[in-house]
Amino acid sequence: MNGGARFEVMPFARGEEEAAKLPEPVRLTVTCSPKHGIDHSVEVATRLRALGHAVTLHLTARMIRDRSHLDDLLAAMAGAGIDDALLIGGDATPPHGPYSSAVELLPIIHEHSRRPQAIGIGGYPEGHPLIDPETLVNVLEEKSQFADYVTTQLCFDPNTLLTWVKATRDAGIELPVIVGLPGLVDRRKLLEISMRVGVGPSLRFLRKQRRLRDLFRLSGNSADSLYEAVAPHIGDPQFGIAGFHYFTFNRLLETWRWEREKRSATNSIRPLIHTEVTPR
Repeated sequence: MNGGARFEVMPFARGEEEAAKLPEPVRLTVTCSPKHGIDHSVEVATRLRALGHAVTLHLTARMIRDRSHLDDLLAAMAGAGIDDALLIGGDATPPHGPYSSAVELLPIIHEHSRRPQAIGIGGYPEGHPLIDPETLVNVLEEKSQFADYVTTQLCFDPNTLLTWVKATRDAGIELPVIVGLPGLVDRRKLLEISMRVGVGPSLRFLRKQRRLRDLFRLSGNSADSLYEAVAPHIGDPQFGIAGFHYFTFNRLLETWRWEREKRSATNSIRPLIHTEVTPR
């Protein structure tokens, strides 16, 4: 399982352009676009891998048409050296094929002959807008049997986030957790994605703390606060936090520079380690 820092990019031109300008190899996570589909994301991920970056691909269960399509996707990933998949259900309605959730697909990929080296699943510290809390806990426990790590959705309240991580440990789930943090995101996109993934409680928290204006200006102040609250727990066995996943919304270079500055300035915690990748 690859920990350290991960930078999420959307499969559009700007993401690739900024990835090509990065002065060092990093781990990039490629999302799936409802408009362009999962095959397009594989193509983008392949080009990013050719630049020398390590790549994690979002595998969206509802976008996979059938078992043959899954076989082709995993073969393409293996051929390109894409060694990590973050498996999520997705929002395609109706599903493009027989899979409507990550729960259905995980056992199949886990046993597949072209299985990626690492398989991640999603975690929801503030719940999911379409799934009740008890079901979420049960599903996470079921999925954890076939996964190597958990990546959390956006959460702007560090107390809620750390409480959720501790609760997963109390439930017997020991997978490493990669914490999802906002990068330097423009306010309209951040508000849009926050409402879509159901992080209203965090927005109310920030409003009460009078930090909403800072968050929506560039999100930099909020990202600083979240980083500083969570980073000291990296490596703490009580939490099992392995690193950070940055939602860049294709502001990749700015987020990468900010992350480098945070690591350089934080001397009281164990530094994060980027995955070393040999350029191809």
